[in-house]
Amino acid sequence: MNRQGLYGWFNKNLRGKKGQQGFTLIELLVVVTILGVLAGIVTLSLVGLTTNASVQSCNAEYKTVQAAIDAFMANNNLDTITVQGTATNDMNAEAAATIPMSLYNGSPTSGKPNYTRNQFTAFAYTWDAHGKINGIFAKGGGAAPNGCTFIA
Repeated sequence: MNRQGLYGWFNKNLRGKKGQQGFTLIELLVVVTILGVLAGIVTLSLVGLTTNASVQSCNAEYKTVQAAIDAFMANNNLDTITVQGTATNDMNAEAAATIPMSLYNGSPTSGKPNYTRNQFTAFAYTWDAHGKINGIFAKGGGAAPNGCTFIA
């Protein structure tokens, strides 16, 4: 058997009948393997993004609530406020008597502004007499995400 005949035999067996077009099983396996490797790389790069997002969310909300308390105290010329010893996520004093001030006002006016964008925050907070947040907790009373930090 000469080389030409051997090539023709391989071509016929791998591609089927003359004139048929398509992919061989080996070609399909190579493509699937390459796609699997790419999917693995993308998956590894996405691991941990949800944890990072929840920490970023916690830190952003913490800064907003702290800024709201600071603005309330400055607007009302207060040096001290009532200590919030029990964690709360309700920033509307009319709804919960335990909050010493109303950081959220659904209908703000010039005399009674709105200090925070939400009545209920995603996390619950405690603060000291000087308005410094000293505790961040999940709504149900559990711990906030690891990495949610206080501003020094």
